[in-house]
Amino acid sequence: MVNKMEKIVRINLKTKEIQIETVSEPLEEKYIGGAGVSAALFTNEVSPKTDAFDENNLLIFSVGPFCGTAIPFGGRHFVTAKSPLTNILGESSAGGFLGRELRAAGYNHVIFEGKSQKPVYIFIKNDNIELKDASQLWGKGIHETESIIKKELNDDKLKIASIGPAGENLVRYASIINEGDHAAGRCGLGAVMGSKNLKAIVVKGTNKVEVINRDAVLNAAKSIQQLVKTSPLANIMKDSGTVIHMDNYVRFGDIPIKNYSESRWKGTKSLGYYAMQARGELKTTACFNCPVGCRGELQYEGNWVAWPEYETCAMLGANLYIDDLETLIKWNIVTNNLGIDTISLGSTLGCFLEAAEKNLLDIDLDTLGFEKDSENESGYKIWGSTEPIEKLIKMTANKEGIGKDLAEGVDRFREIHNLPERFDVTGKGLEVPAHEPRSSNLTALDYATSSRGAYHCYEPMHLSFGMNLKEEIGLTEKIDRFSEEDEVVDSVIKIQNSSEAYAASGGCIFGFWFINKITPWVEGLNAITGRDYTVDSWVNAGNNIFNLKRKYNLECGISSDDDTVGKRFFIPIEKGGTKGYTPPLDKFLPKYYQMRGWNEKGIPK
Repeated sequence: MVNKMEKIVRINLKTKEIQIETVSEPLEEKYIGGAGVSAALFTNEVSPKTDAFDENNLLIFSVGPFCGTAIPFGGRHFVTAKSPLTNILGESSAGGFLGRELRAAGYNHVIFEGKSQKPVYIFIKNDNIELKDASQLWGKGIHETESIIKKELNDDKLKIASIGPAGENLVRYASIINEGDHAAGRCGLGAVMGSKNLKAIVVKGTNKVEVINRDAVLNAAKSIQQLVKTSPLANIMKDSGTVIHMDNYVRFGDIPIKNYSESRWKGTKSLGYYAMQARGELKTTACFNCPVGCRGELQYEGNWVAWPEYETCAMLGANLYIDDLETLIKWNIVTNNLGIDTISLGSTLGCFLEAAEKNLLDIDLDTLGFEKDSENESGYKIWGSTEPIEKLIKMTANKEGIGKDLAEGVDRFREIHNLPERFDVTGKGLEVPAHEPRSSNLTALDYATSSRGAYHCYEPMHLSFGMNLKEEIGLTEKIDRFSEEDEVVDSVIKIQNSSEAYAASGGCIFGFWFINKITPWVEGLNAITGRDYTVDSWVNAGNNIFNLKRKYNLECGISSDDDTVGKRFFIPIEKGGTKGYTPPLDKFLPKYYQMRGWNEKGIPK
């Protein structure tokens, strides 16, 4: 007996037709659910030739079987569409409570097709689904949008995912923000939402999430909770969240500094958890059913606000030579309200600053507010220039002046301004996140082969520190971060496959990192759905998902030549934690293809 709660809401924004469908059982068995089933639905319906801003592109919100149940870390929702940044399959995810509300409303997937003639938002309250006029919301930021919708619907507890000006203006790395500061940030899916004139998705679910075997679900949940209690990484994140990485990772050369050109900088000390702690009172917060609570808040201008996460501190801080914490706290609020991905934004701004410093741009720096400095090559103080950079952030979101070019992302910005290849800091067109590929071969190979482009959430690099081990699939020992042995390839593939299976099950990836066992997750999934996965068949389902995405991306036009990272990462940094090292991807990739069962050109057989 299998749980039949895998339901789809299909909304045609052009015709305003709304249909309820059910996911087929074979599809669930092969791809588990959530993001896995979403990928299967997407690749079956959207031609690889479809432009991301074409109305035939689908935008899919999904939750997996864990979501809304007693299984810890089950508060994640996932978004799938053709990416306007990479032109391949785009995916992103966010925490909070929106996913739980969608599951409690009775749905696992919401598919948006077509394009509305005017701005709209969708309101889902259990069986009641309505398209509502959003003309009055267009042009407004995330915070005001949420406030107006809650007032209009007379419910302060509604969970809302919306786009800001960046999404409306089709910035290619616009994000989708839910509950004010949870970001589905990567791949520019907020721009896809904007291209459909869809301002927001509003959800309220009051139904009980059904499971097949409640006692078995509770037992699996208890096992996971006990393992989390003894996890070193979980306990670190419980106290200090992701931002502690600013304090801990710099010695390994893992933090991007000055557009990935340096490996150490004293300014990182001003941006980490200890700097926040010294600044004043902090408090931690948690997403739905999270026993760790890695998110945090601090006071800013008399209000409690979300503290900036590690990726924001690194990409808008160290990467731009900004060492002022107050500025980053402010920019975190500003970028969330604009609805823009801070990883791609920081990377693109880093590209701009370096090009400006080297006089490679035909642009008036005085107009942007950069101060003159005769000691610099450009004649201006470029790096760490707070006010001009803030101006560029807003210009980018609004596509004003040079912001039109910055809104295109690093690859297109380089092309527009004819910048040399050494400025390339992407993987398959997606800006590399704030974990340096030169500091870990595990990271480099993962970035090079990940289906959405350079993606940081599998994190095989944790294996070098005795974390994210997975006993049942043979990941039981630390792996040196500069190892060039087959163990690197083997471990990256195993982490990728099992992480895909876990994401399809509906969990926050942090939970998967925290514990070294897979069995409790599989037992929980079986208890929820009535299926009979083993660890091996579950991981194999992850392999199915990975290969499905690979085949689609190949049809979109990528090849084995794209299984790499930007040229910047093959230029050694002599000082600091990267130790002058560059990743030997040419050595790893043939073995990677072989162990995946692909041919020598990286095509699944």
